[in-house]
Amino acid sequence: MQSRSDNKDIRAGAGSPRQQGLWVRFELGPLLSFSTILLLVGTTIMMVEGFSRTFFSTSHFWSEEAVRYLMIWAFFLTLGAAGSSGHHIRTDLILHYIPARLHGVMHFLAALIGAAFGMIMLWASWPQLQRYYTMGMMTESNLDLPMWVLFLAMPLGALLLTIYYLRCMYQVICGNNPFASESDIPATEM
Repeated sequence: MQSRSDNKDIRAGAGSPRQQGLWVRFELGPLLSFSTILLLVGTTIMMVEGFSRTFFSTSHFWSEEAVRYLMIWAFFLTLGAAGSSGHHIRTDLILHYIPARLHGVMHFLAALIGAAFGMIMLWASWPQLQRYYTMGMMTESNLDLPMWVLFLAMPLGALLLTIYYLRCMYQVICGNNPFASESDIPATEM
């Protein structure tokens, strides 16, 4: 029988606490914290802008753009971490109707399709990033940030998502369920 903490580690694509490794700890620690800070800064700018418009009839041209890019970066940086912490969408209806011995095949297929999606997203976003870099485009507002830096979020997020699904594939090969959730844990183990 596996303990609840073992299932959490399996869900995180780790297998066991010792195997969890530096990457998952980085993803669920500093990377998730940085994304949270970006989200909080974006929310704060939105609140200050709303307050400024309401009470002082003043709007800052840069605020909308800053919030947009902060939210985009926060979202894309958490793609892999969301999966590692068990927050990706799960549809396990089919798993209830197929024999348990085929569950590993289905998990591998899901991880393979997820990794392919991440790679396609990376491949599709790369030309746009190169275009912004070679053209030297800057943002529209007085922030004057290079557009390629802002659009780097998508290929980076795609890479993080691909890494997550490759880790899931490895876990399936090792005989673990990388998509286990707390609802999969029997009540006696909680």
